[in-house]
Amino acid sequence: KAALFTTSTAAIMLSSSGALGVAAGVISTNNAAFSDVAEFGHWNKIAAGGVANGILANGPQDNEAFTYGGDHTITANKAGRIIVAINVAGTTPVGLNITQNTVVGSIVTGGNLLPVTITAGKSLTLNGTNAVAANHGFDAPADNYTGLGNITLGKANAALIIQSVTPAKITLAGNIDGRGIITVKTDAAINGIIGNVIPAAQIRVGASTLSLGGAVIKATTTKLTDAASVLTLTNANAVLTGAIDNTTGGDNVGVLNLNGALSQVTGNIGNTNSLAT
Repeated sequence: KAALFTTSTAAIMLSSSGALGVAAGVISTNNAAFSDVAEFGHWNKIAAGGVANGILANGPQDNEAFTYGGDHTITANKAGRIIVAINVAGTTPVGLNITQNTVVGSIVTGGNLLPVTITAGKSLTLNGTNAVAANHGFDAPADNYTGLGNITLGKANAALIIQSVTPAKITLAGNIDGRGIITVKTDAAINGIIGNVIPAAQIRVGASTLSLGGAVIKATTTKLTDAASVLTLTNANAVLTGAIDNTTGGDNVGVLNLNGALSQVTGNIGNTNSLAT
């Protein structure tokens, strides 16, 4: 399925030298994988106006951006690939399948969101390190994941890692489901429901503040792993189903904030070591 691109849905670009405003990146022309070579015909180089320029290209390389050129499924199958930004503007993307460990800087959109599935044993790291700009008026701010939709964690060892190098707060609006691990290393807000169908195996909060905005939060264990760990339930009706534990090795460490009398935790709190509050 093809999508009409204008300058408002133009691709995100970054030169290989790191300078902003120089077209560098690729656009999908079909369902595609990172490993696809140019001869497959699934990727094109991208013109400054944000459209495919007809020149066949390999899949996105390290420190490049890519654009969904239609309602496609993209498979991230190159181990350790670092993508500075993804643009889904002007499309209804079918999904991004993470089958190898992948790092993504920003995901931006003009409306529709990108669903992501993370395979068992693999990880998606949201590192938000670079703001990306282009000379045709399209921007991808650092730490911006407004284009990221619902996330499915394949199994217990599928991992979502939130780790902004800046560090800056990362906000996610979509739901997260599946028996995987959510690790938060820098300040973040997850405003969707977690584990409504299949509870998460773990939520791990490091030296950061994690705000959970959903009314339903299901995780077998939420671990506060650092003296600076703070977990806040911002929804007044939030119910966190599962245990919350301090795993630092010492008592009186880690903070849990509830929002009013109706927000609650159903499991044990501080079973291994006590929380500070």
